[in-house]
Amino acid sequence: MPTDDFPQDLTLACSRFVRLAARRADVGVSSVSWRVVSTIEQRGPLRLSEIAERERVTRPTATTVAKRLEEEGLVFRAPDPADSRSVLVDIAPAGREKLADWRSRMNHGVGAILDELGDDDRRTLAQAAEILARIVETHDSAPPAPDSSPPAT
Repeated sequence: MPTDDFPQDLTLACSRFVRLAARRADVGVSSVSWRVVSTIEQRGPLRLSEIAERERVTRPTATTVAKRLEEEGLVFRAPDPADSRSVLVDIAPAGREKLADWRSRMNHGVGAILDELGDDDRRTLAQAAEILARIVETHDSAPPAPDSSPPAT
């Protein structure tokens, strides 16, 4: 049965696992880079403000990331047909190729760790991954809770 610290424990474990996976995959770029490219691949072209919101960074930071990714040929900017004052950031063919390479490296690097687990643990983690994906899909675009401060004790 989960304890009162379950949300914190789960969050920290996931965060540490992501860092371990990134080190094992050795993709040569920041996790922000592959997350942004992956999100654009999944969701389609995004405004810089949407990238900033999804990554929980400032708009200037999102602009810097998009500029770097554009210089690397992974994304490109195009006018937003719905708002001529805005641009959309979209994934370039080279970005799709690089993303496939990153995923392959991740599968290889992390796969070796997961291969050490027994079948029951692998099934449990597969189920946990499905649950986490569902949680993210449900809550990722939702605004933050009005009062996210911890309850008074």
